[in-house]
Amino acid sequence: YRGSGGNMNHSLIGRVDISKKQLVIGLDFGAAFSKVVIGDRLVRYAVPFAEFAHQANPYLLPSLINVDKNNHCSLTSADKAFDTGENLKALLLDKNCSDDECTRIVAYLALVFRESKSWLLKRYEKRYGASDLNWSINASLPADSLQPQHVERYKQILYSAWSLSVLPGPISLNRVAQFLDIDETAFDAFPALYKSRLLAKNQINIFSSCNAQICGYVHSKKCQSDLHMLVDVGATNISIATFMVTHENENTKGNRCTLYACSSEAVGVSHLLKRRYENLQLPETGINLFKDIPDNQTFAQAHDLTEKDIKFADTLYSGDAAKLISRVMDLTKKQYCTDSTHWDNGVLTFTYGGGARLEIVQCILNRFEKKSPPHRITPIKLTAPDDLMVEHLAKDSYDRLSIAYGLSFVPDDIASISTDESVGSREAVTEA
Repeated sequence: YRGSGGNMNHSLIGRVDISKKQLVIGLDFGAAFSKVVIGDRLVRYAVPFAEFAHQANPYLLPSLINVDKNNHCSLTSADKAFDTGENLKALLLDKNCSDDECTRIVAYLALVFRESKSWLLKRYEKRYGASDLNWSINASLPADSLQPQHVERYKQILYSAWSLSVLPGPISLNRVAQFLDIDETAFDAFPALYKSRLLAKNQINIFSSCNAQICGYVHSKKCQSDLHMLVDVGATNISIATFMVTHENENTKGNRCTLYACSSEAVGVSHLLKRRYENLQLPETGINLFKDIPDNQTFAQAHDLTEKDIKFADTLYSGDAAKLISRVMDLTKKQYCTDSTHWDNGVLTFTYGGGARLEIVQCILNRFEKKSPPHRITPIKLTAPDDLMVEHLAKDSYDRLSIAYGLSFVPDDIASISTDESVGSREAVTEA
């Protein structure tokens, strides 16, 4: 087991402790893949999803659900996943999400919770098998979806999903429908054994994905002071945030983190591919977000095109993404941080998400490295933190777990933001 610093002390994770333990499920429910990191006080566990996971990354679970003829639900493997099914995350963000659609989301998340808890208790039975476990859930939404109605609906979905996950029996759509709007009083007559496994709604918290990533970074040993920017290229959205980290003096705890701007727009990988296929007059049935997207050369060969054709088809997307980055940097320079030395040297910038590996995104970022101030960036690489228990994680793949990792901290450690047209600022102190 390794983080960025090598082996974890096995005596720490193997020691029997029957005292009450506080565990936090950090849930990153993504449009293409979901990730889970479970946080304990001193250690965090990335949850692998075995046969259901992406072939090259055991921590990526397709955000799809399989329903059989009896309406029984199960997770779907990445090998069998295709992009013609419902986008559960898009349904969640849709303000007109129907009860039937919410039922499918609840069923999926109930299976995710059940699988995650089962793995932890089996894999670390000596540490947790005899303990009284007190769970809580931290989940995230894009910054532009943190309206009260979205937050409250997501909390209800998570509450229903958790309740189903801890009760015996299969997860079926018919059963989920009975739990869709359930509240805490519905379990008054349940046996104490099952009631003890339930959560109160105040143990479920929703944060912006930007805040989760920043929280994880601020707690890492690689955290640097001064101005930063993060660029998260997901399946549906590109999220960008700028923030300031100030190292406190030795008489105070942790670092002070001020979030300046946080913007999220629906121009992620799905948008890129749809525009590419449309511009190249290719059938969109070929789009599959659950498989690795081929590089330009491979894509061109597969469709009897040239690499120049691909780049030309992506031109407008490239311009839109670059404008979004520039707009956030301009806002930060004008309204929040005018005098950082990094405006001249290059704003410290790290990228996250599966889309960050695409050639078009790398080309955009490479151009920003060469731009004149104040649009110059300096890229920084992040590796798995020392307190993250993870194995068989491919090189340079930690970024896919970064949101779930940040969400695995206790709520007080995650900086909250206020939003105004997807831009917010609030100062928060986190302990590193």
